[in-house]
Amino acid sequence: MFKFKSSTVIIVNAAAFLCFAALLAVASVYDLQISRALSDGDSFFAQFFAVFGEYPAYLVLPAAGVVIFYNHDLFDDMRARVAICVLGAALSIGGWIFFGVQGTKLTDIPHLEGFACMFGIMLGMLGLWLGSLIEREKMHRLFKSAVFAIAFAAASVVVMQVMKNIWCRMRYRDMLKVGSEDGFTPWYKIMFGREDMIEGGDYTSFPSGHTSSAAHIFLFAALCDIIPGWDKKGMRIGVNIGCTAFTVVVAISRIVANAHFLSDVLVGGYLTYLIFVALRRAFFGKGKYNFAVALPREEKTE
Repeated sequence: MFKFKSSTVIIVNAAAFLCFAALLAVASVYDLQISRALSDGDSFFAQFFAVFGEYPAYLVLPAAGVVIFYNHDLFDDMRARVAICVLGAALSIGGWIFFGVQGTKLTDIPHLEGFACMFGIMLGMLGLWLGSLIEREKMHRLFKSAVFAIAFAAASVVVMQVMKNIWCRMRYRDMLKVGSEDGFTPWYKIMFGREDMIEGGDYTSFPSGHTSSAAHIFLFAALCDIIPGWDKKGMRIGVNIGCTAFTVVVAISRIVANAHFLSDVLVGGYLTYLIFVALRRAFFGKGKYNFAVALPREEKTE
């Protein structure tokens, strides 16, 4: 199995950090000017990625739920096996319901909660059926990755929401609504408990949640460690470039949509990537890149 040399990883991540730092320095001075120049909230580009840009994060729970459901045989105790099946089914169906309720829509949907429940049940059951077509050995190898993906998604959401509530940064689109840029604050100025909030305004601009959601696509990069054929150098490079490109495109779309400033998307995307790297190392560090966590009961008794 091919693995990048540690020196290559260090160089790539160092280059990524330098790019991030340079762009953040630019954003520290020109955040507002960049938003003015790129502003086009009604464009198809902005609206398309407002919907599809957050899909990587919303697909974590449904996908992980299917994997967990089919790993009940890793446990000896019958009650544990039943609990794992229930948990997996709940994550699969509940994840789709949550997606249906919270995800950005192309259009308004009447009776949204009822629609989301039907949507979630149908797609959740479809996902569980499709999971039955995957070889059990591959499911066993994916088990730890499913737990990792859930932990990564949860950590990212918590960090983003805490920072949003501390920074309380006004969005550019709300400035356009009131016809004034007086509410603008640079990214490095914390406005916790700010008193100049306008009614109906959204003060959760920093960091960008959509860009953070888009950065969840790096979970595909983690799969290069377990999917046969993905561990080749060319495949790894291609997957990482694709993940980076998608995240960057979504980040730009959020500026175009007047939803975020450059500094918002930089911190939202890069910080989520750092969380991914840190948790990946915690789960699979020290050379333990095999995502398998245990042997199934049948193999234990042989």
